[in-house]
Amino acid sequence: GFPFAGADVGGFFGDPNRELLLRWYQVGAFYPFFRGHGHIDTKRREPWLFGEPWTSLIREAIRTRYRLLPYVYSLFHEASTEGVPVMRPLYFEFPSD
Repeated sequence: GFPFAGADVGGFFGDPNRELLLRWYQVGAFYPFFRGHGHIDTKRREPWLFGEPWTSLIREAIRTRYRLLPYVYSLFHEASTEGVPVMRPLYFEFPSD
């Protein structure tokens, strides 16, 4: 498999509106690979450019990611030694449910 995967938060092309960018950060915090990234011809999308409340909400999503980093590192270690995916369906963790 390919364990180091995820979408560019905000998309590579196009200019997401504030609401879509916020939601993308919120879900992106749970991707194995998480980065805000875009094409050179797209509008700037650093979180502080959108003003409140968007900046604080995006900041909270990024903080969630930082809180998860020890767990994410463990998942990547397991992926490299056992060959299991980093992002897994629930039945992978709970096969008897």
